[in-house]
Amino acid sequence: MSRVRWGILSTADIGMSKVTPAIQRAENCEVVAIASRGNARAADAAAELGIPAAYGSYEDLLAANEVDAVYIPLPNNLHAEWVIKAASAGKHVLCEKPLAMSVVQAEEMARACRDAGVKLQEAFMYRHHPTWVEAVRLLREGRIGDLVGVQSWFSFYNDDPINIRNRPENGGGAIMDIGCYNINVARMLFGAEPVRIESV
Repeated sequence: MSRVRWGILSTADIGMSKVTPAIQRAENCEVVAIASRGNARAADAAAELGIPAAYGSYEDLLAANEVDAVYIPLPNNLHAEWVIKAASAGKHVLCEKPLAMSVVQAEEMARACRDAGVKLQEAFMYRHHPTWVEAVRLLREGRIGDLVGVQSWFSFYNDDPINIRNRPENGGGAIMDIGCYNINVARMLFGAEPVRIESV
């Protein structure tokens, strides 16, 4: 199996502390480049994680021939722009959740990747976690009964009004930033899309 050569499009904490190290541990992957909005931050991140190339702009990383795929942990409101640019550059994309700010954006992103012949994946890790994969298999086989509902909770303490996770204009807030986990889990378990949306 050939190795996938990854570029990391940001020095965001989730990428630096969790996802990039996980990609580096995968036997069929290598992280070959990282980009930030400035050369110094990119160079520091590359040195910290042992990444060979650092770029002071996202565009420069996308232009790099040694990159096959990119991981995008940018703020939620920037996902569509950079997924489409990555697709145009011929790069496969793993994009942090939520994929887009709207259905229209998600459709544009999917179309750009389809037209470019590249893969697009939203970074919900549990969709590939062995425990969840097994639970879905058992559900599909009817071995744990009929699924009639999903109740889920996701919370964390964050009362900082300027934190990006709390700013709706950046794709933050209860539904966009964390509620997407609950919705996505239900879609995965049912293997279906919602037919009606109601508020209570």
